[in-house]
Amino acid sequence: MKIGVNLFESAVLDGDPGCAALLACRPDLVVCHMSPGETAGAEGTQKAARLRDLFLSEDVDLIADFEFQNVAGSAVDADGIDWCRAPDGGHRLHPNPAFLKTLADGGRLIGAIYDEFDYAVSTGNLSLWLGSKRTFGAPAFPEPETGDVYAHGEAVAQAIAQDVRRVKAAGVPAFAGEHVFPVFYHLFARCGMVPNYKAQKESCSNLQYAVAAGAALQYHLPLWSCIDMWYRQKFPGHSADELYRNLLFAWHAGVSLAYVESAPALTDGGALNANGKALQRFISGYKGRSPGYTAADYRPEIGIIRYDDGWWGQNAFWAHGLFGSRRLPHDRRSTEWIRAVHLVTRGESGRFSFNLNRIDHTLVKRHRAFSTMNALAVFDDRVRAQTLSSLKLVFLCGRYISRETMADVGRLVRENGLVCVCPRRFAPERFSLLADTAYTEIADGKGSWIVTDELLSGRLRRRLSPYFGRKNEIRLPFGDREVRFSLSDNGDLELIEQIGQDEK
Repeated sequence: MKIGVNLFESAVLDGDPGCAALLACRPDLVVCHMSPGETAGAEGTQKAARLRDLFLSEDVDLIADFEFQNVAGSAVDADGIDWCRAPDGGHRLHPNPAFLKTLADGGRLIGAIYDEFDYAVSTGNLSLWLGSKRTFGAPAFPEPETGDVYAHGEAVAQAIAQDVRRVKAAGVPAFAGEHVFPVFYHLFARCGMVPNYKAQKESCSNLQYAVAAGAALQYHLPLWSCIDMWYRQKFPGHSADELYRNLLFAWHAGVSLAYVESAPALTDGGALNANGKALQRFISGYKGRSPGYTAADYRPEIGIIRYDDGWWGQNAFWAHGLFGSRRLPHDRRSTEWIRAVHLVTRGESGRFSFNLNRIDHTLVKRHRAFSTMNALAVFDDRVRAQTLSSLKLVFLCGRYISRETMADVGRLVRENGLVCVCPRRFAPERFSLLADTAYTEIADGKGSWIVTDELLSGRLRRRLSPYFGRKNEIRLPFGDREVRFSLSDNGDLELIEQIGQDEK
């Protein structure tokens, strides 16, 4: 696993002693916050060249991170390119290719990140309010002409895929998101964006992992992680111990690249503080090492399949509709997958959301770093049998599931003994007259279908409990081995075991 740290362009170029202290830890890479803004013409290209040369001299890889567009209403450079507005009129990152090409010269640029893109889309760029108190957001994509959620989702996917092609054509090897909320991993991955989950922050890290790892596995992409020291408006909002445990989890969970956000939380007065020393200790112990597998080898046993419409349980001012459009209100179908997660985590995740940013009683809920989880992964509506073949239990949720996926699930039920839980609308037609909406289990070949609209019923919980694993344990199977994490009562990682195939 490549190990990195998040620094800021201005501090790096100014020779900030805190940056120097972190670079002295010899990370594999630096995720550098870029603020090209109005200087991204000739002056911006010169700045890119300075950064490129600096990282070449430091012999460290570079990932360019772009976040300024989330708060800036406009940033037109000397070449006439507005970095904050796409050609279709949507308010989203639109970088100058010359800037990216200059950074890429020399071969140290290994990727770019669209910071908090999921947040920008799902909230209609609510963070623009931070840049101007008179601006309360702007759609990341053109508003839908109709109320057809699927048609709008396909239009968004086409636009993102075009953005990805444009960035990669400028010489950027990989383009990733960085997700606050557990949504759009699959939509972005389908368009070629690397899943990059925020650990710590306001969600249980392993639940974010389950969603992001499912996207990486389904779309054959690497998996990245941002170990984020922010907690709501508190920075740093996590301890050095939690930071180290999250790095350890990422390494054992097959993450290919992980970095810590960010320098101000890791240094004081130009020297490493307790957080920085935790990162230094991890680099010293794990740099250059591999667990012998990656997320591509993950073999989940519980799957959740749902249409990735951007619903994570938001309410109050977060609720801007599906895909961030008020013209596309959510309904019960969008919330089903959240209840499925609550069920399989033995009730440890929220009934309405497993992110603590929901504006309700969760504001006073204590942050839990990790939760009980047994081999869970989340997939989108077009996942195929090869990716699902290791599953023992699957939930069908959401607005749409493709015919091909439904056919594959049916075959896995009959031939592999898969247990499939679904609402009546997804039940095979030959069973629909037999299914009672409260609860019906129907044998089908080696497996069975459980048709119910009540995912949190006691009857369903009792029937499926053997699949959920042990309380206060995280279990992740990888090919010929599995990893088990033992948790304390407050969700801290206490113990890690790697078990080979012959020991299972």
